[in-house]
Amino acid sequence: MKKRYTAVFLSVLLACAGTVSCSSEESKSSSNSSYTETYDLTSSSTQTTYAGTDAPKMTTVPVTEKVVTTTTDVAQSVTERATSGNQAGTYDSGYTDSLSIAMDFYQAYLDHDPEKVYKMFNPEEIECYKKLMADQLEGKSADEVFSKDALIKAIDDSMSMIEEIMAEFSDSENDRWTADINEDILEEIAEDELSAFNDELGTSYTSGNIVNYMNYVNADNGEPFVGNSSAFVEKDAHWYVSFSSLMQSELINQLEV
Repeated sequence: MKKRYTAVFLSVLLACAGTVSCSSEESKSSSNSSYTETYDLTSSSTQTTYAGTDAPKMTTVPVTEKVVTTTTDVAQSVTERATSGNQAGTYDSGYTDSLSIAMDFYQAYLDHDPEKVYKMFNPEEIECYKKLMADQLEGKSADEVFSKDALIKAIDDSMSMIEEIMAEFSDSENDRWTADINEDILEEIAEDELSAFNDELGTSYTSGNIVNYMNYVNADNGEPFVGNSSAFVEKDAHWYVSFSSLMQSELINQLEV
């Protein structure tokens, strides 16, 4: 059965004109998150409603050992890694499977490390996205709107939003948090949807996975909440965080668009 990939993965392309042509004032007045949380601070449950979907009721899950690990040195410079791929011009993200990059992506959120997330993007996809959106920026330069500094700041703001939610589920500022990431929550992108994504954007990804729902879990009191969705795409045996999908689901309202 097909999953609801469109809201997270393809809507950025199939409805981009209507989404990005809004003014910066409209963006700021809209929700700064891809989800809304309903808190009951006297109980151990929370309900999350994603735009256009019906989210399940979340209950406390057992606290286990920290499941997010870092297996790849992502501090290597973009220049070095861009030239170290198996093929000329291929940016080597440092990841050869989707689970590893998904785990590191959410670890970066826990560590509040926006530059680490930025290095998980495929520079080719960023450039394709900029070309696609160039006519929707009300005369602004795509290079300026989607500059490295602007994108890192947007990721930083997104991380701060997650931390604000964590504070609501914490007993103290010293509470420890984990991200419950495993293979079971990775959902494969259907071939026709990936093909439509590639055709619209001008990319050539051969596979992809989506995390529609994941839990951040307070390791001290067991309280979970549903976190940010994500998409991961593969080309030439390298895996990346899908820049276009993260832009739509998390970052677009953080930019001056």
